[in-house]
Amino acid sequence: MTKQIPWNTGNGNIILAYKGQGNDSVLVNSDINDDENERKQVLTISGSSIKRQVTVTQQACPVNFRTSEGDIIKTADGYYFNVQENV
Repeated sequence: MTKQIPWNTGNGNIILAYKGQGNDSVLVNSDINDDENERKQVLTISGSSIKRQVTVTQQACPVNFRTSEGDIIKTADGYYFNVQENV
């Protein structure tokens, strides 16, 4: 079973995957954090007789390109512009 939960900040979703039953693990993934800030969100996981709160934390997008004025450039779809050096 897979469930997508929108992040409270930024774009994208938290993706939860539960493959088993009983006390099996819940796997947590996320879309890319396209923001310059770390984000956190508290989720409540519940089942037949269990209820737990967990905090999901995602690091900020590593912005490695700034203009000479120190500004960050975003693409038309809202992502940060980053560059990669080919060696």
